[in-house]
Amino acid sequence: MSHPGNNNNESPTVSFDEDDKRPCVDRYVKRPQFRVGDKVFVINTSGSREGPYFVASVSGGKFKLSGEDGQSAKNGDEFSLDSLEEA
Repeated sequence: MSHPGNNNNESPTVSFDEDDKRPCVDRYVKRPQFRVGDKVFVINTSGSREGPYFVASVSGGKFKLSGEDGQSAKNGDEFSLDSLEEA
């Protein structure tokens, strides 16, 4: 059975609300956790992609990026997981 928005054919996870009374369906898509060396795109506010870049460092849930040459990318800015996409 196919579920809308489920591109990975994963089954949804059913959990319960804070009062354990009403069932809830957890999200289908789980965002990847990136590691140093992973290739990523930066998603701009307009929805367009920039890159690819490489994850240079991870600290406190923020990611710094580098180019293929190992030099800091995007002025050394830090990015949240929500603004990155696997390349």
